[in-house]
Amino acid sequence: MTRAILSRRAVLAFTAPLVLCAAPAFASGKEKKKEGGEGEKEKEDPVIKLGSMALPIVVEGRLINYIFVELSLTLPPAGDVTAFAGKEPLLRDALVRAAHKQPLNKPGSYVLLDEGKVKAIVMREAVALVGKGKVAAVTIGKQTPRNFVPPPKPAPKAAVKPAPAPVDSAPIIP
Repeated sequence: MTRAILSRRAVLAFTAPLVLCAAPAFASGKEKKKEGGEGEKEKEDPVIKLGSMALPIVVEGRLINYIFVELSLTLPPAGDVTAFAGKEPLLRDALVRAAHKQPLNKPGSYVLLDEGKVKAIVMREAVALVGKGKVAAVTIGKQTPRNFVPPPKPAPKAAVKPAPAPVDSAPIIP
């Protein structure tokens, strides 16, 4: 009986590292791209994922909320990923500065970003940092507000006073 236990232990001791080394290869599930020939898959455009960043929601000079957003930059097929080496902090800083200058939230909401504005600012700043044609698209992943702030209340309407009755100088004769 001890001999059977030892042999099981020995088998497990030798096979466990092999299984662990082979697991990542099987877990990826991606097929390798073939160079030329039939069945060639399209090459995906290179993507740079920016880390999560907090964009402020500033209204009338007051900080209302933060929205944590995940961005990714899609480069053209011949795009050079190394062009962005060391430029991510500069891009993040430019985006946060722009958020302080102009509101990036959707009108009527303190918990959602106006995606069109954010994408336009990121494209503008990316062109300024690395040059024109280096970024094909900007994708906004997740938007997570720090606090769930209710939407702004509409401004109260001033009570409209009725117009005064016209004053006629002629006396009324019954």
